[in-house]
Amino acid sequence: MSTTEQRDLKAPAGPSDKPQVVEREFTIKARSQRQQIARRFLHSKQAMGGLIVLALLVLAGWVGPLFYRFGFNEFDPLNRSVGPGVGGHPLGTEGLGRDLLAQLMRGVQRSTLTILIAVSISLFLGVAVGLLAGYYGGWVDNLLMRLVDLILTLPALVVLIVVASNFPQARTAVGIAVIIGVFGWLDLSRILRSQILGLREREFVEAAHALGASDRRIMFKHLIPNTLGSIIVWATLAGATTILLEASLTYLGFGVQNDISLGKLVSDGVSAAQTRPWLFYYPGIMLLIIALCINLIGDGIRDAFDPSNKKVRA
Repeated sequence: MSTTEQRDLKAPAGPSDKPQVVEREFTIKARSQRQQIARRFLHSKQAMGGLIVLALLVLAGWVGPLFYRFGFNEFDPLNRSVGPGVGGHPLGTEGLGRDLLAQLMRGVQRSTLTILIAVSISLFLGVAVGLLAGYYGGWVDNLLMRLVDLILTLPALVVLIVVASNFPQARTAVGIAVIIGVFGWLDLSRILRSQILGLREREFVEAAHALGASDRRIMFKHLIPNTLGSIIVWATLAGATTILLEASLTYLGFGVQNDISLGKLVSDGVSAAQTRPWLFYYPGIMLLIIALCINLIGDGIRDAFDPSNKKVRA
């Protein structure tokens, strides 16, 4: 056989042969639970919108006074009760000539401070009571839950009014926050207790017991992290409740005195709502926007912690 014939026999086959299979490598990156929660929250348009607006308002309230020309307690006797835009006052002034925008920024400061203090106190008390009652059970559970039931029988607003009226020296932004926080943990304790009762019977808790883990380690390393979603959701929604409750107390005459909060501005502007509407509507709108933003953030966090939420692919 000639060399040419041998070359023809070794030549590659024609198009009738099977096509070559090209292997491709697909890699799937696993996401942790925290990454999935963050991804679902970041893809919630309402929650992100509420977070951005709230952050801008808080930033303006705390940083804005450093650059604004008027102080919250500075009087302008030549421009008393002027409307928005008159005399260099963007939102007008009140009866004594104090700039309303400066007072709104001060009100945002005090109201956000009230939220932080009240929610922090409620979180500490609610988590402590719910965790102890759910983990130990027995007489500890009965004692703590009967205490919660007793306090729940009292109308919260009436209790706050009685306490505020008997301690007038506490009617500052910080004092009102402490009063609200001391009586605002009841729902959280019941929610947390019910979850702890189920979690303490799980296999990982029994395994921790078998390995000799202390009660403190089990509670803070195993139980609390598994209830963190409910705690965070409650805390955000409690923030909106706090700012509205502070406004209600101030409107009824038992809230902040000798200082400025959004609730006090709304209360002071009620009498002038017909003749000087800017004194009532601007603080009221600001109060509602903050409460709405906090609620939107809370809804977004709740959906993010919900594993059945399929709006965003994890």
